[in-house]
Amino acid sequence: MSSPASSLFSSLSFSSKGWLVSLASVPLPPEPWLLLTALIIMFLIRFYHKTKPLRVPPSLPGPQRYPYIGYLWHPIKYWHVWPTETTRLAKLYKQTWGGPLPNYGGLPGCYFYIHDEDNIRHILQSNFGNYGKGDVWIKNLGEMLGVGIFAVDGARWKMHRKLMSNMFSRNFLRHTAVVTRKKLFEVLDIFEKRAEAAHAEGGISDGFDIDIQDVFFRLTIDITAIVTFDIDLHSVENEKQHAFAIAFDELSNLCQKRFLDPLFEIKRLLRLSWRERRIRVLKTIVDEFAYNLIANKKRSVAEGSPLGPDLLSRFIGHAEKTNERIPDSELRDVIMNILLAGRDTTACALSWTFYELSRHPDVVGRIVDEVKSTCGVGDSAEYTYETMANLIYTHCVALEVLRLHPPVTNDPRYALEGDVLPDGTRIPAGAGFDLCFYSMGRKENVWGDDALQFIPDRFLDEREPSPFKYPVFNAGPRMCLGKPLALMNMKLAMAILLTSEFKIVDRIGHSGEYLWTLVESMKGGFQVNVSKSTL
Repeated sequence: MSSPASSLFSSLSFSSKGWLVSLASVPLPPEPWLLLTALIIMFLIRFYHKTKPLRVPPSLPGPQRYPYIGYLWHPIKYWHVWPTETTRLAKLYKQTWGGPLPNYGGLPGCYFYIHDEDNIRHILQSNFGNYGKGDVWIKNLGEMLGVGIFAVDGARWKMHRKLMSNMFSRNFLRHTAVVTRKKLFEVLDIFEKRAEAAHAEGGISDGFDIDIQDVFFRLTIDITAIVTFDIDLHSVENEKQHAFAIAFDELSNLCQKRFLDPLFEIKRLLRLSWRERRIRVLKTIVDEFAYNLIANKKRSVAEGSPLGPDLLSRFIGHAEKTNERIPDSELRDVIMNILLAGRDTTACALSWTFYELSRHPDVVGRIVDEVKSTCGVGDSAEYTYETMANLIYTHCVALEVLRLHPPVTNDPRYALEGDVLPDGTRIPAGAGFDLCFYSMGRKENVWGDDALQFIPDRFLDEREPSPFKYPVFNAGPRMCLGKPLALMNMKLAMAILLTSEFKIVDRIGHSGEYLWTLVESMKGGFQVNVSKSTL
């Protein structure tokens, strides 16, 4: 005689895919827990089949794999130094590597790590249409980036890209140079006030300590807000981060942590973790800032003020010209994406620039000589878009800084369909990719045995390296539109600050460690001592 449990399981019917079709013919067992147990088992089976890892080539090298979770434990362990770890593994395996992952939440089922020029070209240009941002970016970073240019593909991306590309004209760069120059002289005014206060207190020394990375983050948010939204946040002169910037930084950090949490969607829905509850609070803060910007701009237009050259005006003007309604929520996403690109990446680049310069006084001397001979000295010096374009060696310094310290170290992509990379690696549909820009800048077989050394001269004969060999600004159709602006601002900062009367010295000897979020900033900031070079 069969048991109630065996009767129960024998009467279950399944489709060809293994899913439960009906429980109508199942007799109610005398023990209700048996039915509950059966339902739980069926749920777990279905969950496994829906979320199991994708198949990867057996020959694909990578960290140790475990049943179901694949190699997930490895990035969890090394996430805080993931750019460094992916560089170590690229050197170890010497080819595309990766492994399986659960196919759930922000995890795509498997991941491949790309650090080869031919593969980068294939993904970013040759077969561009097959590799996009997917829906993972919107899921994980939706509260911050929404449906902005960094998070979307297709028609919406093309529309955003077209409008922004029209903005980065020579006239726009000239205007930005004027704004940046003004803000850099505000920084020097702050230095002067702090030096006078230090001298008055100490009587001998006019030196003072300051976190120059904090200065650069305040500088770049002011510049970005002026040239893209026509508003000055006065962060430099107020000597503190804007409340929006503080919330934006924390939101960026918390959202990035979702990439390794397959349960974050459940936690977000049910508000089960401190992180998800905090993200809601921070989103409210940044939304209020963005929507106030939008409302003020629209109010000015309604009152008869002409639309300016800033990016927000361009989007509003495009909507009026085409009778296409762009909701405020999408304009909000435009603001968030531009601030991430214009503020965070350039601030990190400037911080690492002065980190390297503090260790290479010979490089500083060559920059100063070039700036003085090109731009002039004293009050007659010209710091313009045109003079910055003539700073050859200083340009090489900027490129070398970004090679070793790319603000965006790793860039994810997702395959729409199966593919075969140029190196022969077979890719399943839906696979995730990490384009390892940090690793590529440190490869000895590309840059030589001195790849880890800071040598700007390596770019004297190659001032525009192939973007597939040097993908700091991405490559292909998604090549960064702000590349000329970022390089110009880096050169302006070096030109103005290094030829001023102030000397900037690493106060404690920074270790070179980074804080990795969506960008690579200097861990703990960059504490320097600023003093007048001549008393």
